[in-house]
Amino acid sequence: MKGKKLMLALVVATLMALPLVSAFAAGPGDPDTTVAVTDASMNIGAEATSEIRVSIVNEMTDPVELRGVEVHLTFNPAIVEVVSVTPSAALFDGTLQIGQNQFDNVAGTIDFAVAQSAGTSVFNATDAAIATITWRGLASGETLVAVAGNTLMSDPEGYAITVDISVPGTVVVNELVGCIIGSVHLQGRHPDHSGATVTAEKDGGVVASATTDASGNFTLENLAPDTYEVYARMYGYLDSFQGSGVQVMAGQCTDIGATKLLGGDVAPQAPEPNNIIDINDITYIAFRFRGADMTADVNGDSVVNILDLTMGAANFGRIGPTPWSMTP
Repeated sequence: MKGKKLMLALVVATLMALPLVSAFAAGPGDPDTTVAVTDASMNIGAEATSEIRVSIVNEMTDPVELRGVEVHLTFNPAIVEVVSVTPSAALFDGTLQIGQNQFDNVAGTIDFAVAQSAGTSVFNATDAAIATITWRGLASGETLVAVAGNTLMSDPEGYAITVDISVPGTVVVNELVGCIIGSVHLQGRHPDHSGATVTAEKDGGVVASATTDASGNFTLENLAPDTYEVYARMYGYLDSFQGSGVQVMAGQCTDIGATKLLGGDVAPQAPEPNNIIDINDITYIAFRFRGADMTADVNGDSVVNILDLTMGAANFGRIGPTPWSMTP
Protein backbone atom coordinates (compact mmCIF):
# COMPACT_ATOMS: atom_id res chain seq x y z
CA MET A 1 0.00 0.00 0.00
CA LYS A 2 2.84 2.31 0.88
CA GLY A 3 4.40 1.55 -2.50
CA LYS A 4 1.27 2.64 -4.38
CA LYS A 5 1.09 5.91 -2.47
CA LEU A 6 4.72 6.61 -3.24
CA MET A 7 4.16 5.94 -6.95
CA LEU A 8 1.13 8.31 -7.04
CA ALA A 9 3.13 11.06 -5.38
CA LEU A 10 5.88 10.72 -7.98
CA VAL A 11 3.37 10.96 -10.85
CA VAL A 12 1.77 14.13 -9.41
CA ALA A 13 5.17 15.74 -8.89
CA THR A 14 6.18 14.93 -12.46
CA LEU A 15 2.99 16.46 -13.90
CA MET A 16 3.43 19.64 -11.91
CA ALA A 17 6.92 20.03 -13.29
CA LEU A 18 5.74 19.94 -16.94
CA PRO A 19 4.98 23.26 -18.81
CA LEU A 20 1.32 24.19 -19.30
CA VAL A 21 0.14 23.45 -22.87
CA SER A 22 -3.03 22.89 -24.85
CA ALA A 23 -5.96 25.07 -23.62
CA PHE A 24 -3.66 26.94 -21.26
CA ALA A 25 -1.09 27.85 -23.94
CA ALA A 26 -0.77 31.52 -24.96
CA GLY A 27 -3.01 32.23 -27.99
CA PRO A 28 -2.39 34.68 -30.86
CA GLY A 29 -2.38 38.43 -30.19
CA ASP A 30 -5.62 40.42 -30.05
CA PRO A 31 -5.23 43.58 -32.17
CA ASP A 32 -7.65 46.52 -31.95
CA THR A 33 -9.76 46.58 -35.11
CA THR A 34 -12.39 48.83 -36.68
CA VAL A 35 -14.60 48.65 -39.74
CA ALA A 36 -16.12 52.03 -40.70
CA VAL A 37 -18.24 53.51 -43.48
CA THR A 38 -17.68 57.16 -44.39
CA ASP A 39 -20.52 59.66 -44.80
CA ALA A 40 -21.87 60.94 -48.11
CA SER A 41 -24.23 63.68 -49.28
CA MET A 42 -25.96 64.34 -52.60
CA ASN A 43 -29.05 65.80 -54.23
CA ILE A 44 -31.92 63.73 -55.53
CA GLY A 45 -30.84 62.10 -58.79
CA ALA A 46 -27.16 62.85 -58.19
CA GLU A 47 -24.37 60.48 -57.13
CA ALA A 48 -21.85 60.46 -54.26
CA THR A 49 -19.43 57.97 -52.73
CA SER A 50 -18.65 56.37 -49.38
CA GLU A 51 -15.66 54.24 -48.48
CA ILE A 52 -15.48 51.04 -46.44
CA ARG A 53 -12.41 51.58 -44.27
CA VAL A 54 -10.46 49.24 -41.99
CA SER A 55 -8.11 49.97 -39.07
CA ILE A 56 -5.91 47.49 -37.18
CA VAL A 57 -3.46 48.16 -34.36
CA ASN A 58 -1.22 45.35 -33.02
CA GLU A 59 0.87 45.22 -29.89
CA MET A 60 4.64 44.93 -30.30
CA THR A 61 4.58 41.32 -29.11
CA ASP A 62 2.74 38.53 -30.91
CA PRO A 63 1.25 40.66 -33.74
CA VAL A 64 -1.44 39.21 -35.98
CA GLU A 65 -1.37 39.72 -39.74
CA LEU A 66 -4.62 40.79 -41.38
CA ARG A 67 -5.15 38.93 -44.65
CA GLY A 68 -8.90 39.20 -45.41
CA VAL A 69 -12.02 41.22 -44.57
CA GLU A 70 -15.68 40.30 -45.04
CA VAL A 71 -18.17 43.16 -44.65
CA HIS A 72 -21.96 43.16 -44.59
CA LEU A 73 -23.83 46.48 -44.69
CA THR A 74 -27.47 47.55 -44.54
CA PHE A 75 -29.12 50.78 -45.78
CA ASN A 76 -32.55 52.24 -46.56
CA PRO A 77 -33.30 51.52 -50.25
CA ALA A 78 -36.11 54.10 -50.26
CA ILE A 79 -33.51 56.88 -49.80
CA VAL A 80 -30.58 55.68 -51.92
CA GLU A 81 -29.59 52.95 -54.32
CA VAL A 82 -26.16 51.42 -54.90
CA VAL A 83 -24.68 52.07 -58.34
CA SER A 84 -21.47 50.10 -57.78
CA VAL A 85 -19.04 48.73 -55.19
CA THR A 86 -15.45 49.10 -56.41
CA PRO A 87 -12.54 47.32 -54.66
CA SER A 88 -9.74 49.57 -53.40
CA ALA A 89 -6.05 48.74 -52.89
CA ALA A 90 -5.48 51.14 -49.98
CA LEU A 91 -5.37 48.36 -47.37
CA PHE A 92 -4.11 45.43 -49.44
CA ASP A 93 -1.50 46.19 -52.11
CA GLY A 94 -1.14 42.63 -53.37
CA THR A 95 -3.34 40.65 -55.73
CA LEU A 96 -6.90 41.17 -54.55
CA GLN A 97 -9.02 38.07 -54.25
CA ILE A 98 -12.69 39.10 -54.29
CA GLY A 99 -14.77 36.50 -52.51
CA GLN A 100 -18.05 38.43 -52.69
CA ASN A 101 -19.19 41.68 -54.25
CA GLN A 102 -22.93 42.05 -54.46
CA PHE A 103 -25.67 44.48 -53.46
CA ASP A 104 -29.45 44.31 -53.29
CA ASN A 105 -31.30 47.59 -53.86
CA VAL A 106 -34.59 46.00 -52.84
CA ALA A 107 -33.45 44.54 -49.52
CA GLY A 108 -30.93 47.34 -48.87
CA THR A 109 -27.83 45.18 -48.37
CA ILE A 110 -24.19 45.14 -49.47
CA ASP A 111 -21.95 42.07 -49.14
CA PHE A 112 -18.24 42.47 -49.87
CA ALA A 113 -15.29 40.19 -49.10
CA VAL A 114 -11.66 40.64 -50.11
CA ALA A 115 -8.34 38.91 -49.32
CA GLN A 116 -4.88 39.45 -50.72
CA SER A 117 -2.08 37.28 -51.96
CA ALA A 118 1.53 38.23 -52.77
CA GLY A 119 1.23 41.60 -51.10
CA THR A 120 2.72 43.47 -48.17
CA SER A 121 1.80 41.94 -44.83
CA VAL A 122 -0.70 44.13 -42.97
CA PHE A 123 -0.16 44.35 -39.23
CA ASN A 124 -1.12 47.98 -38.68
CA ALA A 125 -3.30 50.31 -40.72
CA THR A 126 -5.48 53.36 -40.11
CA ASP A 127 -8.64 54.11 -42.09
CA ALA A 128 -7.44 52.17 -45.13
CA ALA A 129 -10.12 51.67 -47.76
CA ILE A 130 -11.06 48.27 -49.08
CA ALA A 131 -13.93 49.43 -51.32
CA THR A 132 -15.75 52.51 -52.61
CA ILE A 133 -19.55 52.56 -52.73
CA THR A 134 -21.23 54.79 -55.30
CA TRP A 135 -24.72 55.91 -54.27
CA ARG A 136 -27.54 57.56 -56.19
CA GLY A 137 -30.07 59.69 -54.32
CA LEU A 138 -33.69 58.61 -54.69
CA ALA A 139 -35.61 60.66 -52.11
CA SER A 140 -34.79 63.43 -49.65
CA GLY A 141 -33.79 62.22 -46.20
CA GLU A 142 -30.94 60.28 -44.66
CA THR A 143 -30.07 56.65 -44.08
CA LEU A 144 -27.66 54.95 -41.72
CA VAL A 145 -25.29 52.56 -43.46
CA ALA A 146 -24.83 50.05 -40.65
CA VAL A 147 -22.11 47.40 -40.33
CA ALA A 148 -23.82 44.08 -39.64
CA GLY A 149 -22.72 41.78 -36.83
CA ASN A 150 -21.50 39.01 -39.14
CA THR A 151 -18.69 41.22 -40.46
CA LEU A 152 -15.33 39.59 -39.73
CA MET A 153 -11.60 39.58 -40.45
CA SER A 154 -9.13 36.76 -41.02
CA ASP A 155 -5.41 36.06 -40.55
CA PRO A 156 -3.37 34.01 -43.08
CA GLU A 157 -4.05 30.81 -41.15
CA GLY A 158 -7.79 31.18 -41.52
CA TYR A 159 -8.40 32.17 -37.91
CA ALA A 160 -10.90 34.91 -37.16
CA ILE A 161 -9.77 38.31 -35.94
CA THR A 162 -12.44 39.98 -33.82
CA VAL A 163 -13.94 43.20 -35.18
CA ASP A 164 -13.91 45.40 -32.08
CA ILE A 165 -15.64 48.53 -33.36
CA SER A 166 -18.16 49.05 -36.16
CA VAL A 167 -18.75 52.66 -37.24
CA PRO A 168 -21.81 53.27 -39.43
CA GLY A 169 -21.93 55.97 -42.08
CA THR A 170 -24.72 58.44 -42.77
CA VAL A 171 -25.83 59.11 -46.33
CA VAL A 172 -27.88 62.29 -46.76
CA VAL A 173 -29.99 63.04 -49.81
CA ASN A 174 -30.89 66.70 -50.19
CA GLU A 175 -33.99 67.83 -52.00
CA LEU A 176 -32.97 69.68 -55.16
CA VAL A 177 -33.97 73.24 -54.36
CA GLY A 178 -34.17 76.59 -56.09
CA CYS A 179 -34.17 80.26 -55.13
CA ILE A 180 -35.79 83.62 -55.84
CA ILE A 181 -33.74 86.73 -56.54
CA GLY A 182 -34.70 90.35 -57.09
CA SER A 183 -34.28 93.86 -55.68
CA VAL A 184 -36.23 96.37 -53.61
CA HIS A 185 -35.88 100.15 -54.01
CA LEU A 186 -36.87 102.28 -51.02
CA GLN A 187 -38.36 105.59 -52.12
CA GLY A 188 -36.25 108.54 -50.96
CA ARG A 189 -33.30 106.43 -49.75
CA HIS A 190 -30.96 106.35 -52.75
CA PRO A 191 -28.27 105.07 -52.78
CA ASP A 192 -28.80 102.88 -49.67
CA HIS A 193 -31.73 100.47 -50.05
CA SER A 194 -30.71 98.08 -47.27
CA GLY A 195 -32.93 96.79 -44.51
CA ALA A 196 -36.12 95.77 -46.29
CA THR A 197 -37.44 92.32 -45.41
CA VAL A 198 -38.43 90.02 -48.27
CA THR A 199 -40.34 86.80 -47.62
CA ALA A 200 -41.46 83.82 -49.67
CA GLU A 201 -44.79 82.60 -48.32
CA LYS A 202 -46.97 79.56 -48.88
CA ASP A 203 -50.47 79.01 -47.51
CA GLY A 204 -50.10 81.97 -45.19
CA GLY A 205 -46.77 80.88 -43.70
CA VAL A 206 -43.25 82.23 -44.24
CA VAL A 207 -41.04 79.66 -45.97
CA ALA A 208 -37.92 81.79 -46.50
CA SER A 209 -36.81 85.28 -45.53
CA ALA A 210 -34.02 87.64 -46.59
CA THR A 211 -32.91 91.24 -45.97
CA THR A 212 -31.90 93.57 -48.78
CA ASP A 213 -28.32 94.80 -49.12
CA ALA A 214 -27.30 98.37 -49.86
CA SER A 215 -28.20 97.94 -53.53
CA GLY A 216 -31.58 96.50 -52.56
CA ASN A 217 -30.70 93.00 -53.79
CA PHE A 218 -31.93 89.85 -52.04
CA THR A 219 -31.88 86.08 -52.43
CA LEU A 220 -34.50 83.72 -51.01
CA GLU A 221 -32.67 80.40 -50.75
CA ASN A 222 -33.38 76.68 -50.28
CA LEU A 223 -36.87 76.73 -51.74
CA ALA A 224 -38.45 73.45 -52.74
CA PRO A 225 -39.93 73.44 -56.25
CA ASP A 226 -43.33 75.11 -55.87
CA THR A 227 -45.21 78.37 -56.33
CA TYR A 228 -44.75 81.11 -53.74
CA GLU A 229 -46.08 84.55 -52.89
CA VAL A 230 -43.33 87.13 -52.35
CA TYR A 231 -43.66 90.19 -50.09
CA ALA A 232 -41.29 93.12 -49.49
CA ARG A 233 -41.76 95.12 -46.26
CA MET A 234 -40.10 98.06 -44.53
CA TYR A 235 -41.28 100.23 -41.65
CA GLY A 236 -42.57 103.55 -42.98
CA TYR A 237 -43.40 102.10 -46.41
CA LEU A 238 -46.30 100.32 -48.06
CA ASP A 239 -45.73 96.60 -48.62
CA SER A 240 -45.12 95.28 -52.12
CA PHE A 241 -46.53 91.95 -53.28
CA GLN A 242 -45.85 89.60 -56.18
CA GLY A 243 -49.45 88.49 -56.33
CA SER A 244 -49.39 86.26 -59.40
CA GLY A 245 -47.19 83.71 -57.63
CA VAL A 246 -43.55 82.93 -58.29
CA GLN A 247 -42.69 79.53 -59.74
CA VAL A 248 -39.48 77.98 -58.39
CA MET A 249 -37.87 75.21 -60.41
CA ALA A 250 -35.45 72.61 -59.06
CA GLY A 251 -31.85 73.76 -59.33
CA GLN A 252 -32.76 77.21 -60.70
CA CYS A 253 -33.08 80.78 -59.43
CA THR A 254 -36.17 82.72 -60.48
CA ASP A 255 -35.51 86.44 -61.02
CA ILE A 256 -38.60 88.52 -60.21
CA GLY A 257 -36.93 91.85 -60.96
CA ALA A 258 -37.24 95.05 -58.94
CA THR A 259 -40.01 96.67 -56.98
CA LYS A 260 -40.39 100.10 -55.39
CA LEU A 261 -41.73 100.65 -51.89
CA LEU A 262 -43.72 103.87 -51.43
CA GLY A 263 -42.95 105.87 -48.28
CA GLY A 264 -45.21 107.58 -45.77
CA ASP A 265 -46.97 104.86 -43.79
CA VAL A 266 -45.74 105.82 -40.31
CA ALA A 267 -48.75 106.41 -38.03
CA PRO A 268 -48.82 103.66 -35.37
CA GLN A 269 -51.57 101.10 -35.59
CA ALA A 270 -51.86 97.75 -33.87
CA PRO A 271 -49.24 96.42 -33.92
CA GLU A 272 -47.65 98.54 -36.71
CA PRO A 273 -48.57 100.86 -39.61
CA ASN A 274 -51.67 99.71 -41.48
CA ASN A 275 -50.53 99.73 -45.12
CA ILE A 276 -52.54 102.91 -45.87
CA ILE A 277 -51.09 106.40 -46.30
CA ASP A 278 -53.82 108.74 -44.99
CA ILE A 279 -54.34 111.90 -42.96
CA ASN A 280 -53.13 110.12 -39.83
CA ASP A 281 -49.72 109.60 -41.41
CA ILE A 282 -49.47 113.18 -42.70
CA THR A 283 -50.41 114.55 -39.27
CA TYR A 284 -47.97 112.18 -37.56
CA ILE A 285 -45.08 113.44 -39.72
CA ALA A 286 -46.02 117.11 -39.33
CA PHE A 287 -46.31 116.85 -35.55
CA ARG A 288 -42.72 115.54 -35.32
CA PHE A 289 -41.20 118.09 -37.70
CA ARG A 290 -37.58 118.81 -36.67
CA GLY A 291 -38.10 116.99 -33.38
CA ALA A 292 -36.28 114.17 -31.58
CA ASP A 293 -38.83 111.47 -32.44
CA MET A 294 -37.44 109.64 -35.48
CA THR A 295 -40.44 107.32 -35.94
CA ALA A 296 -41.62 109.71 -38.66
CA ASP A 297 -38.24 109.77 -40.42
CA VAL A 298 -39.39 107.99 -43.58
CA ASN A 299 -36.21 108.35 -45.64
CA GLY A 300 -33.85 107.42 -42.80
CA ASP A 301 -31.68 110.56 -42.85
CA SER A 302 -32.06 111.09 -39.08
CA VAL A 303 -34.25 114.16 -39.36
CA VAL A 304 -37.98 114.61 -39.84
CA ASN A 305 -38.41 117.42 -42.34
CA ILE A 306 -40.04 118.48 -45.60
CA LEU A 307 -38.56 115.48 -47.44
CA ASP A 308 -40.56 113.05 -45.32
CA LEU A 309 -43.71 115.18 -45.42
CA THR A 310 -43.54 115.60 -49.21
CA MET A 311 -43.12 111.84 -49.74
CA GLY A 312 -46.15 111.10 -47.57
CA ALA A 313 -48.21 113.78 -49.29
CA ALA A 314 -47.28 112.49 -52.77
CA ASN A 315 -48.43 109.01 -51.83
CA PHE A 316 -51.58 110.15 -50.00
CA GLY A 317 -54.43 107.71 -50.49
CA ARG A 318 -52.24 104.81 -51.63
CA ILE A 319 -52.98 101.38 -50.15
CA GLY A 320 -50.63 98.44 -49.87
CA PRO A 321 -49.56 95.97 -50.79
CA THR A 322 -48.74 97.51 -54.13
CA PRO A 323 -47.95 95.37 -57.17
CA TRP A 324 -44.37 94.12 -57.56
CA SER A 325 -43.17 96.81 -59.95
CA MET A 326 -40.93 99.85 -60.18
CA THR A 327 -44.06 101.85 -61.09
CA PRO A 328 -46.69 100.62 -58.61
